Amino acid sequence: MKFEQYSNFANQQWQLAMSESEHFSLEKCTDEEKALVWDKIAETYDIAMGSDPRRVDFAMERLEKLGAFGPDTVALDIGSGTGAYTLALAKKCKVVYAIDSSSGMHKVLMEKAEKLGIHNIIPITYDWKTIWEQNIQCKFDIVISSLNTGINNCETLLKMNSVSRGFCCYVTPHGTAEHSARRDFQRIVFGRELKSAGGNDIIHPFNIIYGLGYQPELTYAPCEWSKEEPPALALEAVCREYGRYGPIGDELKSRLREYIYSHLNENGMFFQSQKSVVGIMIWDTRDLSQ
Repeated sequence: MKFEQYSNFANQQWQLAMSESEHFSLEKCTDEEKALVWDKIAETYDIAMGSDPRRVDFAMERLEKLGAFGPDTVALDIGSGTGAYTLALAKKCKVVYAIDSSSGMHKVLMEKAEKLGIHNIIPITYDWKTIWEQNIQCKFDIVISSLNTGINNCETLLKMNSVSRGFCCYVTPHGTAEHSARRDFQRIVFGRELKSAGGNDIIHPFNIIYGLGYQPELTYAPCEWSKEEPPALALEAVCREYGRYGPIGDELKSRLREYIYSHLNENGMFFQSQKSVVGIMIWDTRDLSQ
């Protein structure tokens, strides 16, 4: 380890930021319950966050320029979701393993692959936080993790690094997102806006990887989405999202319903939008062996 003291400090700061980021620290649901939530939103995920391909395009372009792809390239996508990166990788790699804790996300991913005539994807339904390196039978030429809450500390990040024999690509937010309604929802549910301390910001994993002695390159990509939904579906989605923090009783649900129905657009739909920036970090795990 090149800068062990610095890397340890970065890990401590990441843990502190996670504990002070209330949208993480206030969660009460288990990992199994979270997987069920992801199952339920899988069918509509691509309407929102999954609709902006720019972060995927940029990552693929950088990996291409770095010489990451070849006829025998084997890749791993951690937290594959509905397959934004998995499908892009599958077009350039011999085989792609897609690991995700949500079987619902895998169902959508494999349906999309079938429609595209892609048959070199192997789905693995497992939680990255609990899988042991011994369960992984090979190392991968490319390992990607994007917007994955399963890698949120040094241990899970180093596990990602350890299963790569080539490149790693880690994508997570830079700064805070601008969401059209999230602050209002937080005031209704919690009586205040939640504290955001940057627990999922790219600075923490970057500092750890740099401290290990690698030479990570870091750049940024915009990520923007908007969607409109029938109010009943929007209410269901909001209750599901904030149900991670505790039960949504009748009174609270009524207040959320009142807000949604009082903010319908001219089409009678509830509109939401978000603008954010993600950091894209790529490093070559072979740097330390050269």
